Amino acid sequence: MRSMTRGAGLLAIVALLAGCAAPPPHAGPIHAPDRLAELRWRAVLVAGDPSLPVWDNAASRLASGLASTGAAVPGQVTRLTARRDQLAAGARPGGKQAALAGIAQLRPGPGEGCLVFLTMHGTRDRGLLFQPGEQHLSPDELDAALAQGCGDAPTVVVASGCYTGSFATGRMARPNRVVMTAARADRSSFGCGVGFELTVFDDCLLRALGPGGVVPSIWAATTACVRAEEARRAVSPPSSPVLHEGTAVRGLRLPAFGGKAA
Repeated sequence: MRSMTRGAGLLAIVALLAGCAAPPPHAGPIHAPDRLAELRWRAVLVAGDPSLPVWDNAASRLASGLASTGAAVPGQVTRLTARRDQLAAGARPGGKQAALAGIAQLRPGPGEGCLVFLTMHGTRDRGLLFQPGEQHLSPDELDAALAQGCGDAPTVVVASGCYTGSFATGRMARPNRVVMTAARADRSSFGCGVGFELTVFDDCLLRALGPGGVVPSIWAATTACVRAEEARRAVSPPSSPVLHEGTAVRGLRLPAFGGKAA
């Protein structure tokens, strides 16, 4: 991870460019495209590191948007945290095993989909990094939990952290899934540092999700925002976020999740 804060000389430059490294479920036919716009969502939103508030800020904002817009199935939004101060705000104690268990228990019914949002540090070739405890979540582990909890229901996964591009390939790239990742498998993402409210990717994605829309439009707005912010901050190399859009969920329209448009 590259961490940037305001200051003087070389420390100011280094600090400013913060990176983000370190019974069965529904098994019926995939929803027809004309039904994809009417889905309601069962969600697990995970902030996996207590060291900075940026991750919990994103999960909390998304939870609020889901609640305020009616996009979620009532009572089916679980927010997990590693920070004690978030427990009084409606979050539950998190960690790798709690996240996997929550995902495995989503079990959407007809007309419902899965939404999984994971934001924390990432480690190259090892996946997302839960703290405390330095527990890595691999793409294959996440795929297994999703297969158990979501089956072939429409599923949207956000893996936000450095080196997360591997979550959009391999077993994770199933036809019923949309997977959005903050960076290529060999690239850092940015915004994990003092002075940031949200990571760059999370901020851009939440803004794009605000008014809702079809996945390609949301992704185009997100990546344009990321490129502009990274250029403004003169970070290099660019994070190059990665998208997988499965063939069975082409035409998926996400509802308004609140927030501001990018």
